[in-house]
Amino acid sequence: MSVPIVDMRLRPPLPQWAGSDAFKSAMWYARKGPGFLGARSAWNESMDDLLAEMDASNIRYGVIIGRASFGAGALGSFDNASMIDALEKWPNRFLGFLGMDLENIPQSIKHVRELAGHKGVKGISIEPGSSKTPRLADDKALMPIYDLASELKLPISISLSGLLSALAGHDMTWCSPIPVQRVAFKYPQLPIICSHASWPFAAEMVSIALTCPNIYVSPDVYISTAYMPCAQTYIDAANCFLSERTLWGTAYPSRGHAEAVRDTTTFNWAPGVLDKAYWHNPARLLNLTLDDRSK
Repeated sequence: MSVPIVDMRLRPPLPQWAGSDAFKSAMWYARKGPGFLGARSAWNESMDDLLAEMDASNIRYGVIIGRASFGAGALGSFDNASMIDALEKWPNRFLGFLGMDLENIPQSIKHVRELAGHKGVKGISIEPGSSKTPRLADDKALMPIYDLASELKLPISISLSGLLSALAGHDMTWCSPIPVQRVAFKYPQLPIICSHASWPFAAEMVSIALTCPNIYVSPDVYISTAYMPCAQTYIDAANCFLSERTLWGTAYPSRGHAEAVRDTTTFNWAPGVLDKAYWHNPARLLNLTLDDRSK
């Protein structure tokens, strides 16, 4: 493998999260999807196993995506305090996007301000279509969050997918990417990562990214699973006009790293594009260098 890999969506089995409803719901595909094996580390809820699996698959960093909202169906919460603990314990393996509690935005903004200066923090995470109170990405209540991300010069991850909304008890209209376009127009200097890439609205997602140079498309499990419907649409866009703004991930524990890397290569990637998705694009976006792990 020619480049190291950044997994842009990973929730590790930290002691604070292992056994929780949040970690179990993140394994929906492994638990309920025929043909999805799941990683040994996820079933064993073992950090040691996860780190070994990451090493075996050349995963340089895992980006922990926060989920601070409570009460969203069966999704549970991946809290920021536990994330910071992980960034401090494994500074050379994990990076973090702080989760925002969309049920208490003013308090959450204060909390994120307190943690944003941590060395491993690389962004902010919201999941508007799967929160307890579902919102579209351009809801006026979310504007202070985009203002905060712009002020702190941190990318924002907006997680949207039909499955994510369903697990929260909402229908899939809440995962439409069209409101993301309006956010991108309003905040043209703010890097926006569309995590889960609004699956299954793949065509709409890549069309929006075409016209919005501040949008990064991160389909994670939806391009790291062989035969996944809509996957080739994301990859065609990467091969054509999104080679610099496509990101790769596993949505671990939804997918193990070995099977995700294996399945990713079954798709029709143009020469050099997958290396960009694996390393060059996230490294540029998150200001990473190949020397980071030795520091």
